[in-house]
Amino acid sequence: MPPYSRQITTTQAFDLDYSSQSVEGLLARSRQRSFELHRLDPDAMQARVLSADALRAHQEPLEAMLSVARSGMQGLYQQIRDVGYVVLLTDAQGVAVDFISNPIIEREALRAGLTQGGCWTEDQEGTCAVGLALVDRTAITVHHHEHFRTSNRNLTCSASPIFAGDGSLLAVLDASAMQSPDDRRSQHLVLKMVEATSRLIGDAYFLHQYQSQLVLRTSSRRDFLEIRPDGLLAFDDGGYVVGVNQQFQISSGHGRNSVQGMHISELFGIGYDTLLAAVGKAPPEPIRLRLNRSGKSCFALARMPVRAPLTRSSDESKNVALARLDVRMQANINKALRVLERSIPVLIQGETGTGKESFARSLHASGVRADGPFVVLSCQAFSVVSMQGEPAAERIAQAQGGTLFLDEIGDMSLPAQSYLLRLLAERDGEFDFQLVCATHHDIFKLVESGQFRADLYYRLNGMTLAMPALRERTDLTALIGAVLREERSSALVDSADLSAATRKLLLDYSWPGNIRQLRNVLRSALAICDNGLIEPTHLPDEIGRPTLHASPASTELFEFRGSAKPIFSTGWSMVQSICSDAPPVSEKSALMQALKEHNWNITAVARSLNVHRATIYRRMASYKLVPSDKLG
Repeated sequence: MPPYSRQITTTQAFDLDYSSQSVEGLLARSRQRSFELHRLDPDAMQARVLSADALRAHQEPLEAMLSVARSGMQGLYQQIRDVGYVVLLTDAQGVAVDFISNPIIEREALRAGLTQGGCWTEDQEGTCAVGLALVDRTAITVHHHEHFRTSNRNLTCSASPIFAGDGSLLAVLDASAMQSPDDRRSQHLVLKMVEATSRLIGDAYFLHQYQSQLVLRTSSRRDFLEIRPDGLLAFDDGGYVVGVNQQFQISSGHGRNSVQGMHISELFGIGYDTLLAAVGKAPPEPIRLRLNRSGKSCFALARMPVRAPLTRSSDESKNVALARLDVRMQANINKALRVLERSIPVLIQGETGTGKESFARSLHASGVRADGPFVVLSCQAFSVVSMQGEPAAERIAQAQGGTLFLDEIGDMSLPAQSYLLRLLAERDGEFDFQLVCATHHDIFKLVESGQFRADLYYRLNGMTLAMPALRERTDLTALIGAVLREERSSALVDSADLSAATRKLLLDYSWPGNIRQLRNVLRSALAICDNGLIEPTHLPDEIGRPTLHASPASTELFEFRGSAKPIFSTGWSMVQSICSDAPPVSEKSALMQALKEHNWNITAVARSLNVHRATIYRRMASYKLVPSDKLG
């Protein structure tokens, strides 16, 4: 977590007689929160600026987005610099991660905190444009005396949020000036420019983020479709929405009810295969579609996926864990590809069934040794006797020119570890292979407890990659579809699919056995499904009932999931266990309370409940919880 990550907190349902959509109402609520909730002093001087090291911790997670956003920021700055504006971009914690300065006001801006590393959350600065954009997820101007801090009341600031394809808030774009006319209407044009640029940045990042998926660009006007589409939708190979921009949410009539996870037939009344047939022409031609929700027509143009698989192998079935990547898996690949040509050892950590060996095979197929052998040694069966008897040296030598994969390295006995270390050291100049190890243990903790040799650990661990558990994957919908297609192909079944009820059960289940368990479940379901549709009755009993899951990756005690009324564990189940006379709390109530407490900041909610953000979004969609409920 970045060093500065205090989240925006709840409004505590302040009873103000304002429309939630009016600027006056938003400003009044913010000002009251600044006094009563954040307990800020308007006359205090607070321009908080992070150190360079602390700032880097906020910039690194947004590296890809920053490179996209920079050109948009420069374009905006060129239009407004001559009237004394600076342009800054903050992350979802309100920290300015990029900044373009106007030399005319640079010194004054620095004193006001308008610089890289400046912190502009409401709980730090009170009412301000970035803080309001973060809280209310809307574009807004805060002009002169509308700022809470007395020291900021010469500023005029216009800010607009930037959203990711999963609906989460990525960043906030802001344009600020030290001098401007008193009439706030003078800022109307600047606000519109900031809002348009934030949309441009968001859409450009969307196309980058979903370059491996089919992306549908939509517009109500055919002539502007290629130049300025309104909507952007990304689909997995099964036709399910994996990403959507805010403009489509609004223009399609869905408002804030996310279309994430919906099938294309639910949106447009057209099958995915029909869509592919219509858009797969060269050159691509716009097609006319009808929106199911509103009944309106729109035009659509498809951008076909850029297929850049990690592996050079044509056997894609061995790469299911990499099929449709969430950000952590993509980060793993990006890091791994940098070390493959340098023979740096790689250590892969993750729960059983997360696809560690599949990932290792993909690394092998992607590297310079792809034509060499891939040799697997199971360390669970290692002992000094078995290693010397095989002998291990000959087995390891078989990996020459290829990759040696040591599976479950954390299960080796100490004598076997000593033997392996001595063997690698003595034959160091002879061996030429990529060394990849895998384990479900936290090896560093084993080193601390004396169960694993430190010298062997540092020899094996040139780079550590963490494989996320299936329940934590943000690409779960796409992954289920990928595994289903593979199992369908293996079983020579042409068209079996999941019913809506089955899909919900699979998405809600905790998957303690990870991808391996998912594959077995779908393989069995296909075997007993006789009408081309997998129903809940075709699933194992544990999928359709509340399941008890202990998560080793978090501090949560238990997590109940399934078709019954589940309860988020941390906080709520503990409260219920301590207060025996407390009434039962449904998952919906627990989720709603957490959303209110964290003012609908999904990252903070997920952290407080010890679940992944993707789980929060799926539950919100399931219970139809939207930000308009937040004062309820």
